[in-house]
Amino acid sequence: MPTGLTLRDQASLFALMMAARPVTNRELRDLAGLEISAEVRRQANQDVGLIATKKRGAVNTHKLTPAGKDWCESALTAGRPDGVKFPAGVLFELLDSVGQYLARSGTKFGEFFKPDIENWIRSAYAEITIRREPGSWIKLSALRPWLEEEDVPRDAVDAELDRMIEQPDVQLMAELNQRSLTDKDHKAAVNIGGEPRHLLRIGAP
Repeated sequence: MPTGLTLRDQASLFALMMAARPVTNRELRDLAGLEISAEVRRQANQDVGLIATKKRGAVNTHKLTPAGKDWCESALTAGRPDGVKFPAGVLFELLDSVGQYLARSGTKFGEFFKPDIENWIRSAYAEITIRREPGSWIKLSALRPWLEEEDVPRDAVDAELDRMIEQPDVQLMAELNQRSLTDKDHKAAVNIGGEPRHLLRIGAP
């Protein structure tokens, strides 16, 4: 297990474990009240790379590497570190309980910690439209790069988009000016009811 990780570093890794997908620091502040700073990345990656950071749009996203997932999985059953007291001690006891449950039930780490795809779509949409009017239309070709993850097949994302249009604040529509569509736009479209939809809007127009 990598050495030199502070409690804050470990908490950052556990936050990424819970998210189970690439997240921005803005999301992490909302989720866990912390962010992945340059110092956290340096500490987490000095022995072996545990955190992968990638530029998406104007911001960075962070996620666990395979080694980071292995670290978290091991930490679930490592018990409370010596000298750790309240409140961090409660966290480690809780993590140990989760680890023991996974071991007893035969549940795989990746089956338990899975991304919430709807939340992922909404968060990516919010990042893309952060400087636009509420309820702006965006192309799915702009959204897709935010949702690319080896453990999450496109079919799962498309199924979630199909489900989300049942919600009153979500709309998907075809681009009326078909000549304006690029190959990238066509490939990014989601087929709903036999019709390709290229544009997404979330929130009141």
